[in-house]
Amino acid sequence: MEKTNQELIDAFFDALSKGNMVGVKKVMDENVTWTFLGQHKLAGTKKGIDEVIAFFNKMGVIMTESNPSIEKLIVASNGNYLIECQHIKTNRADGINIDHYVSVLWTFENGKIVSGRHFFADPKSVDTYFNAVPLHTDKLLGIKPVIIEQTYKASVSQLWKALTDVTQMKKWYFETLNTFQPEIGFETEFLVNTNDKNYLHKWKVTEVIPEKKITCRWKFGGYPGESFVTFEISTEKNLTKLRLTDVGIESFPQDNPDFSRESCIEGWNYFICKQLKEFLDRYS
Repeated sequence: MEKTNQELIDAFFDALSKGNMVGVKKVMDENVTWTFLGQHKLAGTKKGIDEVIAFFNKMGVIMTESNPSIEKLIVASNGNYLIECQHIKTNRADGINIDHYVSVLWTFENGKIVSGRHFFADPKSVDTYFNAVPLHTDKLLGIKPVIIEQTYKASVSQLWKALTDVTQMKKWYFETLNTFQPEIGFETEFLVNTNDKNYLHKWKVTEVIPEKKITCRWKFGGYPGESFVTFEISTEKNLTKLRLTDVGIESFPQDNPDFSRESCIEGWNYFICKQLKEFLDRYS
């Protein structure tokens, strides 16, 4: 039985909450677009499932931390369209709040979500709110990120596969990594022995743009702190360039030399500039 427009939306949010990309792809077109109007850090048109999911995940974090009250004023569906009109009031402890009205227009074709668009009664207040509210990475921006850049002769697709295919990752990265999927919400854990100590590495994929960008939240079991590690791929003349950004290393216990900034820089240089480069030179 064909799903109604509302049922498609409900199925999307259910799959999104569970990190179920298979479920998302059942109800969302792979070329979906999502437009969030404004002059702020979340504004713009997201293209494709991965960019749209990344947007909703960021929005989900903001809304969770904002403790909103949401009143659905009108929900109407007609053919390939569904529109929701809402009154949203946030209740953040830091005082960064908004009380506004928003409409969301969903478009459907062939039983799938193909686009979405937000409309705001007061666009300026929306800009003010989203420019002020901190994202997870914003909270770590006071900590100077570690940035490592390296170019390779390999193609973009070859570099992407080396960064996301677990069989290849084990050859240049962590041998004890047993499973990995470049899908938002994917989580994995594995042990790494460093200086005769075993550290439980805990990863969660938070952003994926195939062959362009992937971000993992990185924690260590039994220790406070978290960092966000982003791999970004671009081209530079006839070479493929990788830019690694590690934000938040100083949030880990700094009385442990294995978590020091110097150790982090040394480790990433070893992996990105030596191990990965040598791996790609051999197999590309």
